[in-house]
Amino acid sequence: MTDAKFPAKLKPLFQACRYKVAHGGRGSAKSWSFARALLIQAASKPLRILCTREVQKSIKDSVHKLLGDQIQALGLGMFYEVQ
Repeated sequence: MTDAKFPAKLKPLFQACRYKVAHGGRGSAKSWSFARALLIQAASKPLRILCTREVQKSIKDSVHKLLGDQIQALGLGMFYEVQ
């Protein structure tokens, strides 16, 4: 499907766990890695996922925008309809 790359510290995103949290400074690829991992997993089996951000000052900073961008970047448009 896709050969997305992930920082070593975020490889556990693909391990089964009810809650997943990552800490770190700005620019540490947390949001992008979470989005990519969840989109890849949900494309192979139905999942119900809640995605939130601590700070969102505009729609361009939203989780919706991030997920839509990552769907396109990963070529997963056949699995999702962004509304």
